[in-house]
Amino acid sequence: MTPEEGYREAERRIEVARQEGATELDLSNLALTEVPESIGQLTQLEKLALSDKQLAKFLDVITNLTQLEVLNLYENQLTNLPDAIRNLTQLGPSSLY
Repeated sequence: MTPEEGYREAERRIEVARQEGATELDLSNLALTEVPESIGQLTQLEKLALSDKQLAKFLDVITNLTQLEVLNLYENQLTNLPDAIRNLTQLGPSSLY
């Protein structure tokens, strides 16, 4: 899957999750280099998986996900996370991997 195809698939999954009010979303292995901004609409999310090996950019919009309890960023190329991630108070130290 190319990064462009992965991005389109991620947007599709985000829209389905939004419509269904999903509390979990798996965007792993989509060859994403960045997360679509539309992820910020999923304020009900409790679990988000982004393990991918290619993710290099993490948008501040992720901090809209105030209900997030688990964030899987395993095996990516991220060099830093936004400081505002500290505002995700439901996200415990062992819930970010």
